[in-house]
Amino acid sequence: MATYKRDGEKIIRLNSSIFGPGDLYCSTWNLLAMAGISFDDWTPQYAYWTRPEKMDDGGKNVLG
Repeated sequence: MATYKRDGEKIIRLNSSIFGPGDLYCSTWNLLAMAGISFDDWTPQYAYWTRPEKMDDGGKNVLG
């Protein structure tokens, strides 16, 4: 993510940041941290309502 500002004819980049495990833009990471679960212990999946044939993280964080 990057933010820009127009100053007349100039465009100035103000700041940038990344989205990913442990970032401050997803409150889920804070909730998991309170439960003692880090981003190394949990990988978000795109579909939670069905068990996918192949896990997005290769299944490294599947219990049982």
